[in-house]
Amino acid sequence: MHGLYPPMAAKTSVRKFDPSDAIAVITGYRRQQFPLERELAFLGFVAWMLFPMKAQLVQTAQIIGAANYFIHLPKARRASLVRANPYFSQELFAKTLLTFPLGDTFSMEFESAFNELANINELIEFFMICPIEKRPSLLKALHFIEKGGFVPADVNESDRNAYKRSRSTLKVSWVNYAIAGPFIWSAMQTNYEFITRLSPDLKTTIDRVEKFLAKKHEVMEFFELARFCQVRLIPRLDERSRSRFRFLEFPPNVTLVDVELSELDSAQTTILKDYRPPKLIDKD
Repeated sequence: MHGLYPPMAAKTSVRKFDPSDAIAVITGYRRQQFPLERELAFLGFVAWMLFPMKAQLVQTAQIIGAANYFIHLPKARRASLVRANPYFSQELFAKTLLTFPLGDTFSMEFESAFNELANINELIEFFMICPIEKRPSLLKALHFIEKGGFVPADVNESDRNAYKRSRSTLKVSWVNYAIAGPFIWSAMQTNYEFITRLSPDLKTTIDRVEKFLAKKHEVMEFFELARFCQVRLIPRLDERSRSRFRFLEFPPNVTLVDVELSELDSAQTTILKDYRPPKLIDKD
């Protein structure tokens, strides 16, 4: 008997987001432990791709995604997903999460991450297409991109500077996004760029997530391309980078595929040949 006091709401907690475990759930290697775990794991993974250094933001993205699902699911299904909270209407709680300031903030954060994604995509792309005998390195990648190695050939000379990226900006992107790079590269190389725009607060996100996860072959292709990229990338990194970055582990069901990559054209080869390593300064 509770007397004058309402029954205590059940305490719930969420685990720290683990991107490797999320892949296992998304690809079906591990079974769901609760309804919508797969969908929320995917939303968390998308947020992790865009913000791999911001654990709290990733976890919040999952909660916002859960609220978004709750608002747009049929009422009959809502009751089976969550327990009633005696203090708050669940619908009101979810709507509160989706309104000021969290809703707009997430959409804006996703939009603002676009330049960072473009930076890391080009860095990873360099490691993918640079022949191993050319000894690809981060310094060579910085030189290659700064000199316009990925600027389309049909861009006018007067407009080429707008496509180039500074070394300092690229270095920051590398530090912040290296471990997520293979997944960003996979999205950018295929028809899956929309994944990087799935902000958890948008109604359209739910429909797109449902459609994507329903196509098992597309889900597997996305992660298989990412695994190919990571396997190709790691041996090309220097020992310091390999020890610095903790790349993800893939579940066994994500097979290693072979991908045909483009080769450096003559203009790109010339840029790479012009690279000169930095000179060491003798302090004695």
